[in-house]
Amino acid sequence: MKKYIIYLSFSISIIFYTINLWSQSSETLKTNINLILANIKYIPSDSERIESGKNVQMMLDSLLRFPENFGDELKNIKYLGKIISPDKKLALITYNIPLTSGTHRFFGIIQMAPENKQCKTFLLHDISEQYTQRPVFEQFTPQKWYGALYYQIIPQKTADGKVYILLGSCLNNSLMTNKKIIESLWFDENGMPIFGKPVFDYGLKVQSRIIFEFNIQARMTIQYHNKLKMIIFDHLAPSSPIFTNNFEYYGPDASFDGLKYENGLWRYWPKVNPY
Repeated sequence: MKKYIIYLSFSISIIFYTINLWSQSSETLKTNINLILANIKYIPSDSERIESGKNVQMMLDSLLRFPENFGDELKNIKYLGKIISPDKKLALITYNIPLTSGTHRFFGIIQMAPENKQCKTFLLHDISEQYTQRPVFEQFTPQKWYGALYYQIIPQKTADGKVYILLGSCLNNSLMTNKKIIESLWFDENGMPIFGKPVFDYGLKVQSRIIFEFNIQARMTIQYHNKLKMIIFDHLAPSSPIFTNNFEYYGPDASFDGLKYENGLWRYWPKVNPY
């Protein structure tokens, strides 16, 4: 009964917040976003949880359009992350909504640096649940985005312009495995963001992104190493050779691999010592 009362009050609050979205101050928007994200767990259906995630995205979009909010890392909003690129050209805000199945739906916004007293934004719409295989060669747009929670941005100048390398986590979009991702983001001649550029010399063919999959109880790290100028990550291996390509049995084996930018590509380096 208590959960029902909380859920009913929460649903009414969402309607009120959405109607008054454009009249809310920045602090009020932050308070309301915190309230929604903290109470998602009380919503009984996935469709309503996803709708609440969309409402949060609308509120964030309203908040992030103000230029004074570009440098705000939103640390006082729980359950979401904001990272700003080292060149101060863009920020990425991502968060996830847990579903009743134990999987997640991702939401995100790209916030561009202030221009003409306003920040341009791009809303990201997750379609990762449509993929049973890892889409390492495809390109995605904000309308069709392979969702993730990003935690680091690495700008890289190339002959074709700047490409942003994004490090992120995909959490458990299955009940047995987690994923981590090394993504590429660039902007076309019209200033539109594109996810996926063939810059990773990894495997048999140059890829647009790298997606690692491993046992849900394992922990994998991917970080940019400033001293080595490399992306360093745990080497994943099966617990036994009989489980090769069965990723629910994969985990770190205490060794490290890396990616180093050379001649226009991020090239794979095995057995790197980051210490």
